[in-house]
Amino acid sequence: MMTASRSRTVIPESAGEKRRRRLAWGKSALAWLIAVIYLFPVYWMVTTSVKNKAETFAQPPHLIPQALHWDSYRAAFSDEYGVWIALGNSFIIATGTLVLTLLIAVPASYAVARYRTGISTSMMVLLTVVQLLPAIAVSIPMFVMFRQMGLINTYASIIIADVSVTLPFAVILLRPYFKQFPYEVEEAAKLDGLGVLQTIVRIIIPTIRPGVVMIGSFSFLMAWGEFTFALTLSTQQHVQPLTVALNRLIGQYGTNWNDLMAVATLIALPVLIIFIALQRYIVAGLAGGATKG
Repeated sequence: MMTASRSRTVIPESAGEKRRRRLAWGKSALAWLIAVIYLFPVYWMVTTSVKNKAETFAQPPHLIPQALHWDSYRAAFSDEYGVWIALGNSFIIATGTLVLTLLIAVPASYAVARYRTGISTSMMVLLTVVQLLPAIAVSIPMFVMFRQMGLINTYASIIIADVSVTLPFAVILLRPYFKQFPYEVEEAAKLDGLGVLQTIVRIIIPTIRPGVVMIGSFSFLMAWGEFTFALTLSTQQHVQPLTVALNRLIGQYGTNWNDLMAVATLIALPVLIIFIALQRYIVAGLAGGATKG
């Protein structure tokens, strides 16, 4: 039996394709370089937390720890720094900020998107301006206001202050999702007997889930890493979050860098976990918000 050999025709790559491929490789290399530069401080933070003091100040610096030391993490979770209490406070404050932000931002975004009046336009401008204000400029008036209300050293004051930062961000990013949602679907829901809130909860939110998850994630992370409001509105350790506990490790005459980096790593760990777990929703939410008008 004779087998017929089939010859494969190799199409030479054109100059334009070669140029596009080299450009793609160049962009990828540049992106990796930028990522390494941005992530190197995080790497240095983690490696410093598992070094001893002698290796931390060694010259030249050791990029890779010669031995892993966990004394800083044991010290971080001791009663000396109060990290356990601060960790619970951070979860309470960040979760409260997430819930309150979504409860207000979802109906507010719907109202701004659907009721296009001069008031809604002025509201969007005001929300944009509020985002430009530095936290230190707002924290002092808030301290005076909450002190008169008796809310200093409470979770409520810190959560409300954090929501003042996350809410404008959430409304601005959620508005395009509601604006692009088909109005005919809402009309059909009204014919089925659903009210406005029922339509938002049962029909619109499941459709725009990536945007809602993205807003919730960023609200949690923004409250988790907030420092100015927490330091201004809480003077007692039993309500202070991790960011303020981290500040307590910076002494007047010296700083224990190993313990400081260990606590900083603990603060950064939930951020990394949340982003990895919700990466698909966060990326989809950001892409959807950027493309919707």
